[in-house]
Amino acid sequence: MKIFLLFLACNSIISAQQWSQFLGPNGNGTIDGEISESVQKNGPRTLWKAEVGIGCSSFVIADNRAFTVGNKNNEDTIWCFNASSGDILWKKTHPEKLAPKYYDGGPGATPTIDGDLVYVLSKSGKLSCLMAQDGKEVWSKSFRDDFKGNMPTWGYSASPLVYGDSLLCLPCTKGAALIALNKKTGHLLWKSGNTARPGYAAPVFYSQKGSDAALVFHGRSLVSYNLSKKGEVIFEHPWRTSYDVNASNPLIKNNLVYISSGYGMGYAVLDVSGPKSKVLHSDHDLRMIFQNAYTIGSDILGTLGDKNFEAELFRMDFKTGKVKWKHRIPGTRGSTLQVGETTVVLSETGSLVFGKANETEFVESGRHQILSKLCWAPLAIGEGKLFARTNKGQAICLSIK
Repeated sequence: MKIFLLFLACNSIISAQQWSQFLGPNGNGTIDGEISESVQKNGPRTLWKAEVGIGCSSFVIADNRAFTVGNKNNEDTIWCFNASSGDILWKKTHPEKLAPKYYDGGPGATPTIDGDLVYVLSKSGKLSCLMAQDGKEVWSKSFRDDFKGNMPTWGYSASPLVYGDSLLCLPCTKGAALIALNKKTGHLLWKSGNTARPGYAAPVFYSQKGSDAALVFHGRSLVSYNLSKKGEVIFEHPWRTSYDVNASNPLIKNNLVYISSGYGMGYAVLDVSGPKSKVLHSDHDLRMIFQNAYTIGSDILGTLGDKNFEAELFRMDFKTGKVKWKHRIPGTRGSTLQVGETTVVLSETGSLVFGKANETEFVESGRHQILSKLCWAPLAIGEGKLFARTNKGQAICLSIK
């Protein structure tokens, strides 16, 4: 009876949790809950499928609504679906170039939901605040026209994030690398930083000596901003990747910061406890071109991968850099989530892998082909459902209850 009640409690948790921003409520791809052994073994049930247009924008889910963005015929469409049925509740389209360059093109940033509002960023830097109920525009800004933004080679992809009463964005220009806007009006509250080389990762929130702070992986450096002091720079660590592709979110725990890039850069763990950051350990062969990682105990868990490198799920001691194990995943990259004790991986080939990341090995509990083409957008899990999409725009919603 106790086991049954525990299952009901875990199922209730995963059914209720929203996924309102890039990489979920914690900003790192982790949520509480449990995925049953039968779902892991037999595969989740398909609820609905949709064509959403080309792009790498992931899903966000709240109040039985699922949002994403895709491009077709040089127009971006913001989609709002009934998360349970897949019915289109509304869609909003605006001109936006597909701009493919060595990949399919389309939007890269993921929407953010905050109460009645949803925020969407296009690759050219159009930032829109819309009513979640019907898509009516509340306000909009242009990174280029309003902030003299410096668009990255593959377009703006750093998802805007809500911080208190503000919306944090990365137009990346001299004096305005990071900006805070009033989330209800779009008015500029403050701007900070002189980093003009934009990256592709979203801000990562953390606490620094009692102050709210954010790590931002810009195109040529990692910068820490004090959000309690209008973005005052705490430290900056140089990290120059080819083509300025710093696209994986940093990871921080106990004054240690993990950063990783592709194109031969690999990873480094920094000690940021002092006035200047210093490298504790690094390896050029352990690369994450845009995948995510998170902590599990005192370790780092994520999916390694780069162009022409096989994707591998790995577990590494955060402090020492000792790699405890690697586990092969199809393709050259993938996204990784943690639901309670269950690790969930979507390979770029559309293979969904369930398992448990033990101290000494990864034990698979199920592997299922859910999509058939290139999948670069991260997985999203909200309200008992799993959402995934291909770069070409085939989207799928699965029940994991």
